[in-house]
Amino acid sequence: MALKGILDTRFFFAYFSPKSKSQRAWCKSVVDVAGKPDSFLAASTITIAELYENMGRLVGKETVRIRVASAKAKGIVFLPVDESTSTLAGTILLTTPDLPIADSLIGSTAVLAADSTVFTDDPHFTRIKGIKTRWVE
Repeated sequence: MALKGILDTRFFFAYFSPKSKSQRAWCKSVVDVAGKPDSFLAASTITIAELYENMGRLVGKETVRIRVASAKAKGIVFLPVDESTSTLAGTILLTTPDLPIADSLIGSTAVLAADSTVFTDDPHFTRIKGIKTRWVE
C-alpha cells in the first residue's frame, strides 16, 4: 500500500496515545509504509514545535525528542517551512478566517509536497480549499 500525505500533529498524538485498538492499528499501518518505495509521509517542522509545546507538557521534552527521532528512523520526513510554504500559508489565512497559523503552514506543506492530503481529524483542515483529509473510521 503506497501512501502520500502530511501527518498533522494530531496524528502523532494518536500514534503514541491511541484512543482505541482500531486507531492503534491504523496509525501503525500508516507508519509502517512510511519508508516504503512508493510512499511519502512527511510532517511540517511546525509540527515539531507543536509536539514540544503540547506533548512535552504531558511526557517531557526528552520523550518528545525520542519520539521525533523515532518517526524519522521509520522514514517520516520533517519538511522545513520555507518561503513558498509561508507565502501559500499567508494566502490561505487571507481566505480562511480564524485558522491557526500552524494549520495553515501544515496545509500549505500538504499542497506543495503531498497532493494536498493531511492525515488528521482536525476540522480546521476541512476549511482549507482543496485539502483532503484521511483518518481512521
